[in-house]
Amino acid sequence: MGFGEIQKVKGSTFLISQMDGIIGLAFDTISVDTLPTFVEQSNLTDKSFSFYLEDNPTASYMTMPGIDESRGLEVIKEHQVIEETYWNVEFGKMTGPNGVVDTTGYKAAIDSGTSLIMGPNSLFAPLLEGIVVEEDCSGVDALPDITFTFDNVDYNLTSYDYVLRETIGTQTQCIMGIMGADLPDDFKYVIVGDVFMRPYPVKFDRDAKTVTFYKK
Repeated sequence: MGFGEIQKVKGSTFLISQMDGIIGLAFDTISVDTLPTFVEQSNLTDKSFSFYLEDNPTASYMTMPGIDESRGLEVIKEHQVIEETYWNVEFGKMTGPNGVVDTTGYKAAIDSGTSLIMGPNSLFAPLLEGIVVEEDCSGVDALPDITFTFDNVDYNLTSYDYVLRETIGTQTQCIMGIMGADLPDDFKYVIVGDVFMRPYPVKFDRDAKTVTFYKK
């Protein structure tokens, strides 16, 4: 099995994150130097894997192949991958207290390697306008729900889902887990990361080219 060795990195992510390395789980089309990905070159007959993310990191885990049958999870929807770069699914709209934000032309990239949900400011500024997450966590329970729609299926996130609570010592700080960024106009993706995958366990299937979400 081949692998890519990283000898030097830069950026705060690698400084503060508690990780030993990265295993690429997307498609070979975006692999550095087109190296075969871990799943693709494995000898598994079932090339699928699943994530179960919890608020407590030590309770989070993944299974490969398949899903953890002991959890008795109920399927919400199996979504077909529409572009084999990231795990991209059809993205219909986002809905919040300010109404519907049309995401036509954008793909939802389901990505376990991203902590937040993020995309262009042109989409997220109108979605998040008026939603203020206080650092001291006051008023979080009163914040509105936000809904993401993939293939005409609605996935609802409450403030409990999208507000992150970071505790350092005895101090807990709240951070918004959905944000916009200044991205190039031709970047037609919304990165749907761990904030979404905590309430919705997910299975990625390389053979069927599908992403399946489950009810907890």
